[in-house]
Amino acid sequence: MTLPRLGGGLDARGAGRWSGRGLQEFLPGLGGASPIWESSGGEEERMGGSGAAPLAFGGLLLGMGALVVSASEGLGVEAPPEHFLHQKRAECRFFNGTQRIRFLHSYFFSQQELYYFDSDREKFVAVAELGEPEAKRFNQDKDLLRGQMAYVDSFCRRNYRILNPFSQSRGIQPKVKITPTDNVESSPHNTLLICTVGSFFPAGIEIRWFRNGKEEPKVWTTDLIRNGDWTFHIEVMLETKPERGDVYTCQVEHASFEGPVTVQWEPQSDSARSKMWTGIVGIVLGLVFGATGLALYLKKKKGQAVPQPAGLIS
Repeated sequence: MTLPRLGGGLDARGAGRWSGRGLQEFLPGLGGASPIWESSGGEEERMGGSGAAPLAFGGLLLGMGALVVSASEGLGVEAPPEHFLHQKRAECRFFNGTQRIRFLHSYFFSQQELYYFDSDREKFVAVAELGEPEAKRFNQDKDLLRGQMAYVDSFCRRNYRILNPFSQSRGIQPKVKITPTDNVESSPHNTLLICTVGSFFPAGIEIRWFRNGKEEPKVWTTDLIRNGDWTFHIEVMLETKPERGDVYTCQVEHASFEGPVTVQWEPQSDSARSKMWTGIVGIVLGLVFGATGLALYLKKKKGQAVPQPAGLIS
């Protein structure tokens, strides 16, 4: 699949690797050469639609190097680790298209978030105590703050215009199935119905359970799971006590469908279940006896002497 090229030094997968010479190039406002962006892996989030639709671009900075501390030997000073990890994440959150955009720029050291820039607050916000001095110093740099605010247009709004047509035109229909599970722990007489909806894109989806045409409000929903190929997976569960004649329906609404799609499940009566098991047992026994008879026939045939043609001398 060919992905559209994004502005701001990111590709459509939204992740990359900074090449630099340590903390001086990683943190803003500390000077040093501009870091170089090279595309690598990443992930795509839902865009468009009503409400908030985040588009996340994760930047991974691998800053590996030895920090030299002079006169550390003999003074009892513990040297820092030879390898360390810097991470930087830029996130764009869209509300009603591009009517309102929130830009978040987060900074991590050794997997701990130190501080982030929030365009709604127009300043850096410290998350950890270690990040408080830097956040305070950056908030005093008016040029740096204006540069961060400019990303709302140059990074978020620009890339939204590029990605939105691509993501809206790419729709993959969900695969829907219902799986019943008996012997529920909470009540042995209940049945847990699992509506599995998988391999769909985009992420926005609505799933509802109905019993005899009436919606069932008490359901459990798993988190939206990413399959790693831009598609998603989710399960919605209903615990119920089925009765004869009940019809359960899982209804799915998705942008790739022209209208709601439904899958039905009906509980089997005891007589129907008994007939089914009787049929299964009969088939298994038939196969066993058939195989046994065939084996005896072949063994008997193998033990018979083969008649010799006339005229041969034995």
